[in-house]
Amino acid sequence: MARSYLVVSDLHLCDVEDHADGWKAYKSARYLFDGEFAAMLLDFRSRAAPGDELVLILNGDVFDFDLVSAVPADPPWPVSPAERYRGLRSTAEKSVWKLSLILSCHGWFELAIADWLRAGHRLVYVMGNHDREFHFPEVQKTLLHQLHLAARGQGGDFRDEQVRFEPWFFHQPGEIYAEHGQQYDFYTTFRNVLCPTVDGKEGPMLALPMGNLSNRFLMTRMGYFNPFATDYIRNLFSYLWHWLKYYAFSRRSLAIAWLWGSLVVLGKLLATKKRQLRAPRVCATDFAEIGSRASLDTTTVEKIAALQQPPITNRLYRMLREFWLDRLLLFVLMVGGTITLALVPVPLWLKLMVPLACFPLLFFIYETFAHGETVFGVEREFPRVARQLAALMDAPVIAFGHDHVPRLLPLDERSTFADTGTWAPIYDEAGELLGGYRNFLVAHFHAGRRPEIFLGSWMPRLRRAAASSPATPSPGRDR
Repeated sequence: MARSYLVVSDLHLCDVEDHADGWKAYKSARYLFDGEFAAMLLDFRSRAAPGDELVLILNGDVFDFDLVSAVPADPPWPVSPAERYRGLRSTAEKSVWKLSLILSCHGWFELAIADWLRAGHRLVYVMGNHDREFHFPEVQKTLLHQLHLAARGQGGDFRDEQVRFEPWFFHQPGEIYAEHGQQYDFYTTFRNVLCPTVDGKEGPMLALPMGNLSNRFLMTRMGYFNPFATDYIRNLFSYLWHWLKYYAFSRRSLAIAWLWGSLVVLGKLLATKKRQLRAPRVCATDFAEIGSRASLDTTTVEKIAALQQPPITNRLYRMLREFWLDRLLLFVLMVGGTITLALVPVPLWLKLMVPLACFPLLFFIYETFAHGETVFGVEREFPRVARQLAALMDAPVIAFGHDHVPRLLPLDERSTFADTGTWAPIYDEAGELLGGYRNFLVAHFHAGRRPEIFLGSWMPRLRRAAASSPATPSPGRDR
């Protein structure tokens, strides 16, 4: 009997918002792909031989809780003014409400997964950073309950044992290792991926990393950027043009959203770090349990954990730079210096030369030497980490998601690294979807034969070409 895996990640399912002016276009109903996703599952099942075991791996960020800023009209629990403005806290009860809202907007997706399970196939859900809310058993139970209702509505049902939630990674010896990948990105890594909570006013809540908080407190208030395409990472002149194009003649404010949101995120990150260091939570799930479930010894699991990046909260300057607060401070100092020169009795040429020549030169020198790592660094880091993982275990396929860059790379003569891209909408200035995304990885394993591996793109014009050519260059590399 053969076993076949279908791996997808980074669907970023969230609630739907339609705005006439293009605000939060990435949440628009025009980009819903539930029907295409259902068609892909049916196509995969139709190609399987009778008796094959089929496994669907949802490899993280399938749901995006961070982009849900809605609140219930009549909440059963307290909702603060800040939550009404920026979205609910990441507690178990409020995360259950968010999941229910998302599922209500994605009925076809829910039916497609229910039909997959109703047919007797397996589902593995590996948690990422934007759907870490599945750490809470209540959220897992809500998803299972909704899937049961959908399956029964189709005249069948499934067993809970067919669904497996993994907080860190999934490993099938001799076949596949699947992990979302956020732990190798210091912008999104959790200090303790197995126990990612801190004690809050309403009970345990997620200790969200910088990437999550930025989406909650910045991206939801800067809706003309697409958080899935990294088009929000620009230079100063591009930001000025973006402001002139979208904000200058509207009631919305880019500067206030950026400055206040950055300060809020910075404050929350430092407060969470202090809370975690002062009162670390005891984790019920340990390395031994993870290793037992993944058929790995504890030493190997510890070596995998050693590859993880520490959170960015250990690097204050890096946080300030990512939020442009370092450049804001430099600008304030330059303005203060200009005012001081204007008030003190110095020659006129000095009053003019320092602000017009010296200060711009100082800024240029600072920018030249201050770059360091960026959010794009994880794209270069993933293949290196995958090689280290391949050396630790027998896994012909190492699959990551997270960075939205679809690619298939050989690691050595026996292992291949697969980056499963994204299904989230990535579009051009006209709002047209870019080709090569909506990616899926297929891995077939037959006893005594080499595994068959290919990476595809389920998009109308490119579907067939992408699925038949695993070496197709990734369109995401040039983003």
